[in-house]
Amino acid sequence: MKTNLGLLGALTGLALVAGLAGCRSMPSTSSDDTPYGPLMKMAQEITRNGGLAAVGTGLSVSPQLAIEKAKTHARQELAQMLEVKVESMRKSFMEESGQGKSGDFNAMFTSVGKVVASQVLRGTSELETKYNTTKGVTTAWTVMAQNPKLISDAFEAEMNQQKAAITRFRASQAFAELAKEIQAFEAYKKEQGAAMALP
Repeated sequence: MKTNLGLLGALTGLALVAGLAGCRSMPSTSSDDTPYGPLMKMAQEITRNGGLAAVGTGLSVSPQLAIEKAKTHARQELAQMLEVKVESMRKSFMEESGQGKSGDFNAMFTSVGKVVASQVLRGTSELETKYNTTKGVTTAWTVMAQNPKLISDAFEAEMNQQKAAITRFRASQAFAELAKEIQAFEAYKKEQGAAMALP
């Protein structure tokens, strides 16, 4: 029994030492002294005004690679936002139209979700990027944005293949809400001028 307790204590001690040996102390930074906070405020303002924007961060010894990682991270965030938006629209439309779990509509929304996600990877715009290099390691922050009109266009293209569905969807509250978001974002883009060069 003592041997088992001694062996257990030795293994625990060894695991603790090995764990601490692998730890690297992180540089002390707070969001107050990085560009993340102001960039996040920019993304939130765009989102409040009907657009879609996300902040991504990247870390690398190469400044260019850190920036590319930040862009990729922001695109992933946008893809998740769009996925949630499309799913929310699907549920709203299903409830409103009384279609329930119609296979045609589920297939249409699934297809639209895939189109939208693939477009996000290609159709985002980089609004602002900042980076900081400390002790040979670069941290980058970037704001990527997507025009919500992409969702409407994807629905239109998919629904054109299903003529009867387009009439019902256009009459739905979900489409009306999306139209309002697009209109608000277009007004916001005009207000911002050349700084908002989105497709």
